[in-house]
Amino acid sequence: MKHFAQYMAWFVVLICSSQVMANEKIESQRLISISMLTGSEDIAAGSTQDLALIMTPRKGWHGYWLNPGDAGFPARFNWRLPEGVTIGELEYPSPSQLLTSDIMNYIYHGEYTLLTRITINGGIPAGTSLPVKLDISYLVCNPTSCLPEQQSIEATFVVSDGGSHQFNRDKFNQWRKIIPKPLDSEGQFSVENGKFILALPLPSSIEISDAHIYPVINNTIVNNAKQTLTRDGDILRMQTKVGDESGDLFQGVLVLDSGIALSFEAIKTDYVAFASTAENNNGSASQSTWLIGVVAFFGAILGGLLLNIMPCVFPILSLKILSLSHQGSEKDARMGSVAYTLGAVLVCVLLGGVILGLRALGHQVGWAFQLQSPVVIAALIVLMSAIGFNLAGLFEIGTLTSGSRLQDIKGPIGDFWTGVLAAFIATPCTGPFMATALGAALVLPVGIAFMIFAGLGFGMSLPFLLVGFIPALRTRLPRPGSWMTTVRRILALPMFITVVGLIWILMRQSNNDFVLSVLTVTMLSTFGLWFAGLRQRSQLGGGWWPPILLTLLPFLAVVYWVPDNDSASQFEQQEGTESLEFNQETLSKVLSKQDAFVYFTADWCLTCKVNEKTSIDRQEVKEAFKHNNVAMMVGDWTKGNSQITEFLSQHGRSGVPLYLWYKKGVDNPVVLPQILSPSILIGQAEGQEKQAIP
Repeated sequence: MKHFAQYMAWFVVLICSSQVMANEKIESQRLISISMLTGSEDIAAGSTQDLALIMTPRKGWHGYWLNPGDAGFPARFNWRLPEGVTIGELEYPSPSQLLTSDIMNYIYHGEYTLLTRITINGGIPAGTSLPVKLDISYLVCNPTSCLPEQQSIEATFVVSDGGSHQFNRDKFNQWRKIIPKPLDSEGQFSVENGKFILALPLPSSIEISDAHIYPVINNTIVNNAKQTLTRDGDILRMQTKVGDESGDLFQGVLVLDSGIALSFEAIKTDYVAFASTAENNNGSASQSTWLIGVVAFFGAILGGLLLNIMPCVFPILSLKILSLSHQGSEKDARMGSVAYTLGAVLVCVLLGGVILGLRALGHQVGWAFQLQSPVVIAALIVLMSAIGFNLAGLFEIGTLTSGSRLQDIKGPIGDFWTGVLAAFIATPCTGPFMATALGAALVLPVGIAFMIFAGLGFGMSLPFLLVGFIPALRTRLPRPGSWMTTVRRILALPMFITVVGLIWILMRQSNNDFVLSVLTVTMLSTFGLWFAGLRQRSQLGGGWWPPILLTLLPFLAVVYWVPDNDSASQFEQQEGTESLEFNQETLSKVLSKQDAFVYFTADWCLTCKVNEKTSIDRQEVKEAFKHNNVAMMVGDWTKGNSQITEFLSQHGRSGVPLYLWYKKGVDNPVVLPQILSPSILIGQAEGQEKQAIP
């Protein structure tokens, strides 16, 4: 029995040794060896650590990127984690190209490292062992053959009772350097006649020779097709063949000749500027861009000119023009008109710069974004009320009046601030010509965009500028007299109407308490202005501190507890059953069954509200929609909505209104005019096609 037991023991040892040798042989036959490494050997509870998967192919073999290209498949990872441990998304370094018989693959030559982050919950006791297991299946190839492999790896980490020591910091820093860095700005692309045309914001100082764009999702572009890259200022443009899987979002990695890699996303747009700005390398792209910019510039001038008829601008402009009828000299008239123009242009350029800056930081904002803030609306209510009472004669500010005793001390400075004020209170509106021009400004190079914004301010000040520089126009103006006091009182009415409209908008965006608080601030401010007016008429000084204190202090208190923009308003409009709330997924479902009329509006958009009352809400239009099975969908931009902002950008617009008509089963809509009529909508419902407008 003793000898038998010894024999059995030797037999077990022999079997175990054979198994170990077999496992070692299998490992030695792996075409890619994989190891797992963290930044430190022990990990503190409640912390997050870098984790690396080091992939080392045998000499002559290669692994594949996240998108393998025309052949192969990406690696698949199955983590088996203990409770309290989570793993982030894997980050891939930029790949290389391998073209074999017109088959393009994205591969790694030699060793490559995938990075992620491992997080340990705070409730895990110190000293706990955490086994992290990973099952991997992948494809490994050489120039003549490909083999699928799978293996399991495991690493055990111990939870420490203090801070982790970064033993492998230098290694991780080196690996992190070659992971693509996210590009700050979002790009845009269009598809036309089988061409994929990409516009990507990229500083002109970055060299693009031998650069290449790798698609994250396979078949979004043709992998082996030539990529034509051109420069257009700070915009990189790429043209290639479109793939079979092109959707509304393109994700890619731009790899530069220097080895720097940038990851980015681009949204699909139908804006025709892309189709005309990436044709070749001989400079025609830049010429096309400038042509579009010049057209948009004149559109902005015309749109700004039309803003002067807005009820909040017309009184100010009228009084300023009348004040030129008794300027002391030709020089004074010209200086006044130029100062007014500079003020208006400055506001438009600054506001445009803020919008471009916010969009560069990833915020989805458009023109008139400021009216999506209850605080801005509250400030405008107080300001408009003050202007109205100024025109009504409660107090006097020479900058806004005409024919008063303060007229002699206004000068160019007063005209400049009047232009600033007029532009600030008018720019939230959009109208004909203006929306298309501003939409173009958001996709064109920055320099051209600022030119378009300046064109808007120039258009606003154009009437005042013409009267200032053409004496014949001034001679036709009525001479100043006592009648101007009556005109001022009459012109106060549009300002008060504007205040009522702003209060209605505020009621839609906030609650009763906030609206009541704003009205209280307005009343206190008016009382202070009345006191200042009494001091003025008594020719006493020091009368401006009461309105300042009674306005600023209560207003700051109100702003401190402004309600969340997402909170429901007690005056929220209830949409009827005849219209659907805008949603892109819902729109896709609707278009599979019927035609659809989609429009975008906001409570502060005067053009929108006029179109709704005169055309959209007409009974004969609703009956035509019902008879022809047309769905109606509305996107309300009153409080701001990133999905709507992005959708507007895709159609080359920076604000509302926007009216789109979709035919059943057709993704590209007809863009309807910004001034609607019932006949336009009824004609579309009955199948009378209208041409799309830019």
